Amino acid sequence: MLPIRYTTSLSVIAAALLAAGCASTGGIEDLPRPKSGHWQVSSTDQTGDTVTFQDCMDKDTFYKTRELQKAKHDVQQCQTGSNKDSNGWQFTSNCKVGQTEQRIETSRKITGDFQTNFHVLSVTKQQMPDGQIVETTRNIKGEYMGACPAGMKPGDRMFPDGNKINFYDITGLQAK
Repeated sequence: MLPIRYTTSLSVIAAALLAAGCASTGGIEDLPRPKSGHWQVSSTDQTGDTVTFQDCMDKDTFYKTRELQKAKHDVQQCQTGSNKDSNGWQFTSNCKVGQTEQRIETSRKITGDFQTNFHVLSVTKQQMPDGQIVETTRNIKGEYMGACPAGMKPGDRMFPDGNKINFYDITGLQAK
């Protein structure tokens, strides 16, 4: 069994894209698709805790994680906004969670060319069942490293300790 920080990291990028993907609109389709291959990704939260991993991405991996995140949080009734300027993309959303009155509010600033690098500054405010608001900030950076190494296939995520998961295997989503 993988440590919780590893399984949580599977949805780090998805959480970063949740603002753009809560609804079928919102501009995420305007983002360039990351170059297929080997990406080194690090995610640092507001406490300074960093998770680093190696991803083997195909043209759909980056966006399929959005489907996982939407299902995980049962997001619906989203109000989204997006803006592209010379500095990148800004996405916002405010979504209802499941059949509750809880909300997830997100703001994401995404930059990079997605051929050599990307950067996501993510702020999420989630209303908990007791009414408390929990805010999470993540600074996510990705760097293209080249072709996927031998032994890695699209959807694979390798952690520093050698643990590996495959996004497609654990979600049931299919690579195209």
